[in-house]
Amino acid sequence: MRAEIIATGSELLSGGMPDTNSLFLAEELLDLGIATAFKTVVGDDEKDMEEAFRRALERAEVVVITGGIGPTEDDITRKVTAKIAKKRLVLNEDALRAIKAVLAGRGKEYMTANDRQALIPAGARLLPNSVGVAPGFFFEEGGKFIAALPGVPEEMRAMFLEELKPVLAERVGGRVFLRRRILRTCGMSESAVNQALQDILKKDRPAVGLTAKETGVDVRIVGEESSSERAQAEVEKAATAIRERLGDAIYGVDNQDMEEVVGALLKQRRLKLSVAESCTGGLIGARITNVSGSSEYFERGAVVYGNQAKTEMLGVPEELIKKHGSVSREVAAAMAQGIRRAARTDYGLSVTGIAGPGGGTREKPVGLVYIGLASPQGVKVEEHKYLGTRAQIRLKASQMALDMVRKHLIG
Repeated sequence: MRAEIIATGSELLSGGMPDTNSLFLAEELLDLGIATAFKTVVGDDEKDMEEAFRRALERAEVVVITGGIGPTEDDITRKVTAKIAKKRLVLNEDALRAIKAVLAGRGKEYMTANDRQALIPAGARLLPNSVGVAPGFFFEEGGKFIAALPGVPEEMRAMFLEELKPVLAERVGGRVFLRRRILRTCGMSESAVNQALQDILKKDRPAVGLTAKETGVDVRIVGEESSSERAQAEVEKAATAIRERLGDAIYGVDNQDMEEVVGALLKQRRLKLSVAESCTGGLIGARITNVSGSSEYFERGAVVYGNQAKTEMLGVPEELIKKHGSVSREVAAAMAQGIRRAARTDYGLSVTGIAGPGGGTREKPVGLVYIGLASPQGVKVEEHKYLGTRAQIRLKASQMALDMVRKHLIG
């Protein structure tokens, strides 16, 4: 069974708002054994939406639409869906009562424009909105399943998980089972991963693909079988083979981020980390503290952007900076040792570099980064050269710095 996800809204085409809804839906549909074959983004133009909806119904069995079910004039998903299905729009009394109750509970006035949110195609079933105001709906027509959900991510997710997913699970139960695993890597280029997995990538089953990101390369494995157990076994067999090829370049699975993995390792070993950052400007500390419970293993972070800060806060000698420059192997080592000493932690991590776009020279170009790690065993420094924008270089440096800690901890 194939699905198409249609994200509506001109704001999604202006570059100012990412379409996160489709990513969520694709993952959830896959969990049900429904593969997303197409994803379409369409603006708030009636003719364009008609064309998108018709095309989706021609090539997919399940069509999930997000957005366009609010109270404004440009919210036309209901109108277009009804037109395509040759159904009348009818005022649903249950929806109307629910909308009035939600608005009253929030101390907001009910306006006649809200009537529009209670209109659904004749014969469609209502999908209650436990987070917001606008209800969704779904119906089946000519062997096709069509559903409309809110565009607000929080509302859409709640409605799908609470209302629509159980309905879809009943419709597709026992047909085919899809299981997925993502192996997340760091420190290997996409071409290097591709070379290592060349024969595996060529196989039809399970389907294995690569996704390159600023933080590394994700290896996606999707197994399709007649039972959940067989699909999972197929995925795990492939994952084992891939792990043997890529080794410790794999740092996590599925949605695990590097900071979660490093935090778990530090917590398991009852070790503490402190960080001194220059070019990353606190990004590493922010990533670490995004993880709940990080106070158990993260003592402190220092943003030492200027040379004076490096000297005053970390004890980096002025002569060392004058001799080698603030972006150097020697200064990175002194920074790591300085923060470890000041914070009295097991590990001290440091980053200094040139994030650009200015500040680079022939000897020290933009993208040059030194990462230092001070431990009870001594201090180690790595040199890296990155390409990209300032934001990309900073993100890559933060990822590699955390990976340096991870690899040290796993030996």
